[in-house]
Formats: sequence, structure tokens, C-alpha cells
Amino acid sequence: MNFLRVITAGGLICGAVLLAAAGCGAKNAPPESSRPVPAVLETLQPARDMTSYRAISDQLYQLDREAIARELAAAGLEKSTKPAKHKLFGFDVKKAVYDRDFMASAEGKALADSLLTFQTPSGGWSKRTDMRAPRQPGQQFGTEKDYIPTFDNYATSTQFWVMVNACNVHGEPRYCDSASRALNYILLAQYPNGGWPQNFPLRGKYHDDITFNDDAIANLLKVVAAAAEGDARLQFISAELKTRAKESLRRALDMLVATQVAVNGVPTIWGAQHQAETLEPTSARAFEPVALATSESADLVLFLMTLKNPPEAIRNAIDSANRWFEQHQIRGLRYRRGDELPALVPAEDAGPLWARFYDIDSDRPVFGDRDGKVYYALDQISAERRAGYGWYTERPEKALKEYREWKR
Repeated sequence: MNFLRVITAGGLICGAVLLAAAGCGAKNAPPESSRPVPAVLETLQPARDMTSYRAISDQLYQLDREAIARELAAAGLEKSTKPAKHKLFGFDVKKAVYDRDFMASAEGKALADSLLTFQTPSGGWSKRTDMRAPRQPGQQFGTEKDYIPTFDNYATSTQFWVMVNACNVHGEPRYCDSASRALNYILLAQYPNGGWPQNFPLRGKYHDDITFNDDAIANLLKVVAAAAEGDARLQFISAELKTRAKESLRRALDMLVATQVAVNGVPTIWGAQHQAETLEPTSARAFEPVALATSESADLVLFLMTLKNPPEAIRNAIDSANRWFEQHQIRGLRYRRGDELPALVPAEDAGPLWARFYDIDSDRPVFGDRDGKVYYALDQISAERRAGYGWYTERPEKALKEYREWKR
């Protein structure tokens, strides 16, 4: 074995070679995600070119699909079912990630065991899936079959930290190994240029873009930096994974410098998505146009300001982004949401606001709708999109506050 140890669960121990055989013995055996690490993961290295990267994507896609097929065969079932849906994951994330007392309880341990069953053989997790009850043999790993595993909606990064908490509280190999496998998966999913797609294995369309949207990459950067910089919670990971994490962080920082949008030669902030090979900002869903994205950029800056001894290029990126935030504050207005249709309303005591998106060329706030058109006022878009998306944010205010302290 290399940096991943054999995982055992519930007293069941199967040799890695037996993963190729259906069921590893019993019809009521637990799902394969709680069994030994697939041998292919012991040999894969992060790709240095797109040809190798796509080959890894294909391998992991087949790995996850074949695992379900084997479980179905072992259980004597013809068709897999889907687990229950949930807006997030069905459990209190803060307690599961940060509360050692909760994780030490029977409830916390049962949750960690349940999450093990939802981890794909490739190492990640799904979104919008209730993970409180264990996945059943032959059941899909999540509710969105074509986009599993994913980094969207805090998936994989959240479960990684739950496994870290479980590892540190219980010291049981299956939790530590699960976190190590998730970190390995994150490192394999990184593009050669340092970015990450929304989903890996790749599934096409905007999901393949370098995805800052909804903090997907910001969450991954926190994982990678923790491993690279020797976070005390990750003492259990191997020296090889730490070395890989350091190289991953270096490439990610280079990518952030390269993707920071410059207007007339002046660096600003980042888009919500960037094309995976050209690095140009791009659109995603019909109502998410090509634009500068304030909330995601603020969280990127907040992460960068936590780095130990950041290189000069990163210090310059932090300065430039905060300068842009300072120049684009909206004062005297509050973003009203709730029972009424969202709107900007006058409020003398309101803190600073920023639109979610800004047009790169005109520097104006922009809003999208399901018709794919770009609008320049909130009241021009449909009521459904007006109420169903957060079009203004206060997030850059926190970045500016932290920046003043960081500069000192």
C-alpha cells in the first residue's frame, strides 16, 4: 500500500483484488464505499496535461459506475434506486465538522459511518442528498446520477472535514482513510493549470468550467492549504499526500493570479466561472452571465489572507481585489428579501452592499434571467428569478475589514 491504507468496516475485510468480483461474498454486505480502496487509486498521479487528465476522469467514472453494478449483482437487484433528497445533506454541518463532543456521541459516530457509505470509490460525495441514513447496496451515491461526485453546494469538502473530525475523535482507520481518499480525489480532480471543475469525473457543459461559483474552489483551497501548511487536524495524512498538496496549492495560486480579470490592464476580481483552458471568464446557467462575481471573489480573498507568507503575486492580487471592492460599494440602500418581492430600499443605517455580478466592460451591475438575456436593473427580470437568486451581497465588507487587519 502507498498513502492509502485498507479500509475495514463492520468486521468485513476484503482484499483489494477482490473488488473486481461481485459483492465480495454476501448479499447483505455493506456498500462498496466502506470497503478497501480500489487499487487503481494507489497508482494514479495528478495529471500534468489535459490528455492524461481526461484519461483519469474516464477511469474514475468507470470505477464509480462499476461499483454500483457489482452491488446490484451481489444483492440480486436489476435497477438501482436513488436516496432521499435534501437541500444540503440532512445533518447539522457545523456540529459534524467542529463539535468533538457531538462526534464522540453515538449519533455523531453513526453519522460518520453513514457518510462512509455515500463516498464514491473515486473518493468524493454528492450534493442534495440526505446522508443521515446509510446508503443501501446498489443504491446510487446521490440524487443527481450524472453529476456525482461534485464540489458544488459544499459537497465533498464538507464530508472531508466531517471525516477529519471523526478521525481525530475516534482514531479509527476507516475515518482517517476516508479523509485521505477524499484529499487524494481532490488532488486528482485539479486541472493541470491549477483550477477545479464543478464536478469530477467531467460531465460536460459549464460543469467543466473552473468553478468559483458558490465557493466551490474556495472550499477546496481550504482543504488543500490545510494539508500543505501542516494543519494540526491533518496529522494522519501521509507525507506523500502532504507533498502533493503543497504542489497543488502552488498551482492553484498561479491559477488565481492568471484568472483575476484585468480591465484596461488593471486587475479587478474574478468571474463565477472561467473557461478551463483559456481561463477567460464565462457564463454558466442562463441567468448567470459572463461577469465579475463579488461574493465568490470576496471568499477567495478571505482565503488568500489566511496563507502563511503568500508570494508577492498573491499579495498584489489581494490588494487589487480589495481596492475594487472599496470602489464599488453601494451606500444608503438595503437589499430587502422575505415575503415581499426582493428590492433595494433606502435605509440610512444600511451597511455597504455590492451587486452579485458586474459587467466586465461597463462596470455596471448585471442581472440574468432564464431567457439568457442580460439586464441592468433588478426589476427588469422575472419575479421567479428575482426571488429565487441572491442578487446583492454584503460579503465583500468582511473582506475589507479583514484586509485592514491583514495589511497591519
